[in-house]
Amino acid sequence: MFEFSYPWVFVLIMVPFVIYRLPWVYISNRSALRISFKEDIDAINQSKSTISGISRASFWQKVLLGSIYLLVLTALAKPQYIGEPLSKEISQREVLVAIDLSGSMSTMDFKDSNGTSIDRLEAVKMVLGNFFKARSGEKIGLILFGSAAFVQAPFTQDLSALEHLLSELNIGMAGPQTAMGDSIGLAVKMFQDSNVTDRMLIVMSDGDDTGSKVPPLVAAELAEKNGVSIFPIAIGDPKNAGEHPIDTETLKEIAKTTGGKFYYAWNSEELSDIYTQIDKLKPKEVKEITHRPTFDLFMYPLLATMLLLLGYGLLLYIQSSREGK
Repeated sequence: MFEFSYPWVFVLIMVPFVIYRLPWVYISNRSALRISFKEDIDAINQSKSTISGISRASFWQKVLLGSIYLLVLTALAKPQYIGEPLSKEISQREVLVAIDLSGSMSTMDFKDSNGTSIDRLEAVKMVLGNFFKARSGEKIGLILFGSAAFVQAPFTQDLSALEHLLSELNIGMAGPQTAMGDSIGLAVKMFQDSNVTDRMLIVMSDGDDTGSKVPPLVAAELAEKNGVSIFPIAIGDPKNAGEHPIDTETLKEIAKTTGGKFYYAWNSEELSDIYTQIDKLKPKEVKEITHRPTFDLFMYPLLATMLLLLGYGLLLYIQSSREGK
């Protein structure tokens, strides 16, 4: 579809007609020889093209000037081509995943699709890989915690990069302890810089908080004030709880405080099903943005104007060269 940004410019088309109708008077202060029989001389010479020494434009010159004027007005009106509307869905949800990398995550109480025993971290990586693939269009961040919590990946839509970072995780790379409360506090800080309405934090751990500077429940209250919903996921068989068994009561209280939900995953199937349940419980909100691309076309009438002027100049040059011979 074509349209003009400034269509009112075409009102100026009337200007040459108005100027032509005005009673212009040619006044000269120079002395002139008055010949009473000039009309008779003009008739003899069959030269009506000059009056009082002023040359009149020929028909084609008038057509050229009119065409140039119209082309300049067309360029000033800024013609545009407007393409078909393009729609894009933008997710109004940001998801942070906090993963426990303490030593207890090496417990081999999960099985892969082939029935081979794998450790808890490998099970988390396997399930999260599928989770990331289903999150197209969403912004996802990754937090790791052990003795301290740190950001592994800020919010991004580059899911392939997230999968690559996920594949490089190793047990103990963040220290032997479990700073779950600090990971929640770090997540709240990351969400404070976002402008989305739906903020979700998934905390995956298999042990009790043993090294946080901020208690988990205090961090949960801070998350609730910032509109962050926390979904804690306890990982592993409770029979293999180890020295510091996971405090399910604290995790349930964290979920209740922030409007989330607590889950317990004993095997890979349950862990995969949890993400489906979370999606049903808190479906993704999207905002559709429609945009119609525009392409400016004003350069084409200007190009045509330049070509007409160059062509006319070349024609005059050829004509004067012939007359000179």
